[in-house]
Amino acid sequence: MAIGDQIARLREARGWKRPELARLMGTSTQQIERLEKGQRKINEDWIARAAAALEVEPSLLMTDDPAPIIPTQNAQPFKYDGPSLERMAENLPIYGSALGSEKYIDGEAIEQTMLNSGDVVGYLKRPVILNGRTDVYGLWVQGHSMDPVFCAGSTIIAEMKRPPRIGDDVVVYLRPDGHDDDGERARAVLVKRLVKRSASFVELQQYSPGITFRLDMAEILRIDRIMTLGDLLS
Repeated sequence: MAIGDQIARLREARGWKRPELARLMGTSTQQIERLEKGQRKINEDWIARAAAALEVEPSLLMTDDPAPIIPTQNAQPFKYDGPSLERMAENLPIYGSALGSEKYIDGEAIEQTMLNSGDVVGYLKRPVILNGRTDVYGLWVQGHSMDPVFCAGSTIIAEMKRPPRIGDDVVVYLRPDGHDDDGERARAVLVKRLVKRSASFVELQQYSPGITFRLDMAEILRIDRIMTLGDLLS
């Protein structure tokens, strides 16, 4: 039996439609259809994601045995009458990033991060409060300029829709230089704290070394707000 057939059979055994499995795997309904019909090559990544979503061992997706592989239930599910409990899906994208060359402003070295938002390098577990939101994403922090608040290698979650307030930590998207500026793509981002904002400039702060500096608004594509733990738990 093909892997796609096993995925379809397991999905149907759980009473799921394709959109439900797509949500848990962090992909589209169209991709699930292609996987199940054998129209897309199923590599190790797809097998791992499908197995995690279906809560089975990856080897069960690669078996040729068409016999049912869903354990027979010998107990009734407990009915919970309290607040809704939802399983966190691992589908919050992490964009590719790397430590970039320093940006010098008034002779001071400002640490910046090179970004490739077209490259999804992994997925985070999505807090239930963010279900259905397409304006949120993750980044791995590069460098040490925001120690000890955001250490190198830690993960941040940013949102695009809610405007940042003074005192918020932010991801500042810088416009590309010269002819590469199409008004949409960023060459690099700064992970800093927003100190001041006006129609003509923003004032930002980094912690290590401690520097407060200004950027002209003409250099900035957009500013996204970094979500706090309180945002994700409220």
